[in-house]
Amino acid sequence: MRNRSLVFFFLLFSFYAFAEVDLKVRLYSDQEVQRLMLTTDSVDYLILALNEDLETIDTIHDIYVADPARTFVMSRKAGGVNLKWGDQDIGTYSALRFLGLDTLQQFRILANRKERSYYGNILIRPADKALYVINEVNLELYVAGVVESEAGHVPEFEFFKAQAVLARTFALRNLEKHSKDGYNLKDDVSSQVYHSRAHYTHKELIERAVEETRDSIVVGIDCRPILGVFHANSGGFTVASEDVWFQAIDHLRSVEDSFSLNVGSYNWEKRIEADRFYNYFARMFGVKNDLQLQKALLNLNRDQREAYFMFAGKSLKLTKVRSAFRLKSTYFTIEPEGKDLILKGHGFGHGVGMSQDGAIEMSKKGYSYKSILRHYYRNVEIESIQSSEESLDFEA
Repeated sequence: MRNRSLVFFFLLFSFYAFAEVDLKVRLYSDQEVQRLMLTTDSVDYLILALNEDLETIDTIHDIYVADPARTFVMSRKAGGVNLKWGDQDIGTYSALRFLGLDTLQQFRILANRKERSYYGNILIRPADKALYVINEVNLELYVAGVVESEAGHVPEFEFFKAQAVLARTFALRNLEKHSKDGYNLKDDVSSQVYHSRAHYTHKELIERAVEETRDSIVVGIDCRPILGVFHANSGGFTVASEDVWFQAIDHLRSVEDSFSLNVGSYNWEKRIEADRFYNYFARMFGVKNDLQLQKALLNLNRDQREAYFMFAGKSLKLTKVRSAFRLKSTYFTIEPEGKDLILKGHGFGHGVGMSQDGAIEMSKKGYSYKSILRHYYRNVEIESIQSSEESLDFEA
């Protein structure tokens, strides 16, 4: 017990220290940025010139309330990042940092025809032939942005709280994921979607959910942050981690999930050319596209999720089928219609961890965020820094 408590104490101490500093999140990470426009919506920003080691060498502009324009254009040039202000070419630098003098300073970025709004600082540095755009942002402001980007469309308070705890847990678990590239996380689905600060319709509810769960994370039996993956809809059954990836993880078990039935993105349907579908399976199993194979596929009529399709003494992981045909899930039945097949399925996403549709329904039915998280993740605890002293056992 003492060892477990000491590990937990160290984890909470590390988290507390981390919560007081900024994350570095690479923006527009799924695309190449050659040029961007940055507009400061707040005053009190400094533009700093940095050297190749990202050390400050000079303050090149002080944005203040009387500035006639607060929009700057940056582009990739030989030698680094070129900065323009209106018609004025300010210069080319190894890197630039827009430094807000307050945590809640705001700015907007327009890159590749996509405009986004963020809090914090922005670091622009060259990478290969493009630019890295990195948001330096407080953890809790980042969490609010993730909740809005990932799940901000349905105003369910306990659901927002569950999503906030998962976002914070993911950030803590993956702090070093991209450290070799000079940032912590990306803004896309490879990390967590973070396409803006929280500022749309349900902004206030999201921010309150983040604040009320401010120091909470989900830990497993090893006292470390869990892999808090989630998806849109389970179809009625979540999936064990090894059925999608390769590793069995104790907190990612398959659970029956009645909360996801007939809500949100529960049902889907897709038409596929029959020969294309049959030929894929024949190729994967190394057999002929014959009546025996076709009958086996048409008999794929399941009342619950399965991980594999079995034929001729071999197995094929259904996640491969989902990827090959861009299906919403691996949970489907097949009906012939002329030269086509109609796939009728349930669920949306990989199916591991929390079902967002199911969590929303749980919230509507009065379940707390802790109940939601414990339903979808097994053998876990939701731990709080504020209650850490009560949780620790310092006896031998």
